[in-house]
Amino acid sequence: MGLMQRLRSGTKYTVWLLVFSFGILWVLADTELFDAVMVGPQAMGEVDGQSIDWDEFNQRLNMYTEQYREQTGGSPDMEMRAQFESQAWDDIVADKVMQQKMDKLGLTVTDSELMDMIMGDDPDPFIRQQFTGPDGEFDREALQMAIQDPQNAPVWMMVEQQLREQRRQQKLNQLIESSIVVSESEIQREFKRQNSRVDFEYLRFPLSLVSADEIEVSESEMREFYDNNRNKFKRSKTWNFSYVAFSKDATPEDTLRLKEDFERLRDQFAAAENIEEFLRNHDTETGLYDDFLRPSEVRTEHLEAYRLNTGEVSDPYVFGDRVHMVKLLETRPSDQTYTRIREIELHFTDANRNEVEQQANELLQRIEDGENFRSLARQYSDNQSRAQQYGEAGFIARDGRDASIANPVFNAAVGEVVGPIEYDGAFYLIEVTDRSSEDIKFADLSRTVEADPMQTVEQQARAADDFSIFARDNGLEEEAEYEGYEIQSGVASDGNPVISGLGRSHVVLNELQYMSRREISDPIETDDYFYVIRVDDIQREGYRSFSEVEGQVRDLVVEKKRIERLKDIAGSARDAHGDLNAIAEAEGLTVEIAERVNLGDDEVPGAGREPAVVGAAFGTPVGELSSPIGGDNGVFLIQVQDRVEADLAELTDSEREQIREQLQQGRMMALGNIWAERLKADATVRDHRGLRR
Repeated sequence: MGLMQRLRSGTKYTVWLLVFSFGILWVLADTELFDAVMVGPQAMGEVDGQSIDWDEFNQRLNMYTEQYREQTGGSPDMEMRAQFESQAWDDIVADKVMQQKMDKLGLTVTDSELMDMIMGDDPDPFIRQQFTGPDGEFDREALQMAIQDPQNAPVWMMVEQQLREQRRQQKLNQLIESSIVVSESEIQREFKRQNSRVDFEYLRFPLSLVSADEIEVSESEMREFYDNNRNKFKRSKTWNFSYVAFSKDATPEDTLRLKEDFERLRDQFAAAENIEEFLRNHDTETGLYDDFLRPSEVRTEHLEAYRLNTGEVSDPYVFGDRVHMVKLLETRPSDQTYTRIREIELHFTDANRNEVEQQANELLQRIEDGENFRSLARQYSDNQSRAQQYGEAGFIARDGRDASIANPVFNAAVGEVVGPIEYDGAFYLIEVTDRSSEDIKFADLSRTVEADPMQTVEQQARAADDFSIFARDNGLEEEAEYEGYEIQSGVASDGNPVISGLGRSHVVLNELQYMSRREISDPIETDDYFYVIRVDDIQREGYRSFSEVEGQVRDLVVEKKRIERLKDIAGSARDAHGDLNAIAEAEGLTVEIAERVNLGDDEVPGAGREPAVVGAAFGTPVGELSSPIGGDNGVFLIQVQDRVEADLAELTDSEREQIREQLQQGRMMALGNIWAERLKADATVRDHRGLRR
């Protein structure tokens, strides 16, 4: 029921409500109360008292949008734009925090420093790039003219501001870098890590050798594990919510409108002499097939062409998500006769062969009794791609199928059903629908059916808006039941756009940031849906309670105990046999070889990520059989065949400086990120974006 209809159904109450409301509004307007109410935060946010205005935010957002257009050639969709909005906010906050810190540190850029960046012997790369001529030489005369031109004054003001901030950032980086010291021992350790290698053989005792059902876990063991590993159970801020979705998908009415549009073009299509131009002018998504195709080469969506005479145009028809209209251009004799079929394919195993054969015979009887082959193929065929097309397999050549299928099919009359035929683990029922001995050329006018923005999409937008209004008055459940809508539930975590129960959506995540508990949203528009959401619960960042993660804790404790049990099994085998090959034979395992494994590697060839095994390979004496090693994918016994440890005497000065620079850069990046996050955490950030939603 629409909004106006709902209002009319309660007229006697609504009229008086409106009269009363307008009376109050006139009184309030005279008191200028609305002027006071509207006075609020004009900026979109603050960082330690420094405002972030909407112009600054929109400029940053537009910059990301333009970069996206340059890189992709298209415009960002709603989800990408929502991601850019979050990124723009985070980056502006980080910039403000960093600028304030640089101010406190007294990091400034003098006018002489700025002039040196522009006019000095070694100009800033940006300046050099803009004023380098075709010969590759820096054109100082052109730079001087550009500076002196009054029309360039606004541009130079922006360039100078950017260069100042860039230079201040460089000074800050230098300050941070000066605090990073890489010792000689650290360089030597990294050299060894990069240049030491080992060859070893190993046995892996997989977790499957110990069933989880064999492991008993007490509550005290689980609570002890939970208490000792609470960091495994951290929780971001979380929203539990209920929602109703209003799809923006195309409707049958949209399909009908497109078919009607095609029907109006049918005579023009038939009369068109320049087919390629006609198709291009009418935005076809397929096109002209001007090479002869054999019947077996014609795709399923174009088989309609075989119903036409040369020059004839088909009725518009739907295949998949497109409307098609084909024109037969030319025919010629083919190399053989082809048969068009539909089929029902029923797979079987040795265990259920008889049951599947009986099912095939029952389906055959139903077809003979008059049931539609297409419908039965859609419902029962195990070939899902064919089932979606009601069993349509197109034209086949006699040599295109096994003789057990081809012979009865080509001997059958059009309209006849053959089978059940047993072949390659399946029973087939096959309907012969046509035959042809002609190759064809044809043209296809096709377009994807899309939702009409002014009818379908707007109608859904109104429905979502009506629902949101009445759900606030009557309750989400009550209104959904009244309108016949399905309520779904979702769980979203701060910073993670993958939302359980809904899918991936930056748009929805951004909106949840500003909603309170039990609040019902206005319609939230994404590329595919309008959502009306009610926040049922909000859980702050922290640790999940034991009761929330009890199942997860149990699984982790069970896995830990399975590893310990496997260690006992591997240890007993080691003590009993003392040799990898003998252990492998006794336990039914295979000895694997890992060659040239680097000390810095995490993976073991053939076993996956196993850092503990790599570490043990560099600590086990050559030729000795190791003790059991608990890994990520089982328990291991290893025997080192050869190990080459890096010789520090081979460390050259250039390698030393290269390693020093690598370590400094890595620490610089890590320290810079940590420092920036701490500055943001210590800052007072006020976010007023929700006031505009």
